[in-house]
Parts: sequence; C-alpha cells; structure tokens
Amino acid sequence: MAGQSTATPLLKMTGISKSFPGVKALEHVDFEAHHGEIHAFLGENGAGKSTLLKILSGAQPPDSGTIIFDGSPRVFASPHDAQKAGIVTIYQEFTLAPDM
Repeated sequence: MAGQSTATPLLKMTGISKSFPGVKALEHVDFEAHHGEIHAFLGENGAGKSTLLKILSGAQPPDSGTIIFDGSPRVFASPHDAQKAGIVTIYQEFTLAPDM
C-alpha cells in the first residue's frame, strides 16, 4: 500500500485465536497499527470484531497469540490493566445517541 509506514507498529497482534463452546470466533488473526493511524473493523454479525477488541482491551483472554504494544509483549488481565497501558475501547452503544 502506498505510503504505508515501515516503522515499528504501536500495536501488533499476531496469531490471535479464540473459541467458545461450539464456535471458533477467531482463528490466527494478525493485525497491526502504527502511530497516527485510524482503523475500523467491519463485518457481519459473528465475524469476530467485538471478540478481537475484547481481547485487546483485556475483557477476554485469547486462546493463543501475542499482543505487542508500544514495543513490549503484553497480557492484559482486565480492561483496567489495558487502560493503564493506554488502550481504551469504546463499544458500540446505540442508547448513547437515541436520535441517530
């Protein structure tokens, strides 16, 4: 992609997998983001968008994979743990803007 940064990513998620009883929500997902980038996760219901963000935010543990944030491997035990590191997740909540 033209203009893509070659610098070390701020966030790198590698091989992230997560299963629930009877459902494989994520299978070996890789994602990275560099300083100043904005990303959106789009897809059908059940595609794993929320699961990936819950893993990043410490709300759920991955079954496998690694998260490197700001150059260090991280395991976030809770959303508070992720927030202390500088990761804040805002979930879609339709009741916050009832007229939209």
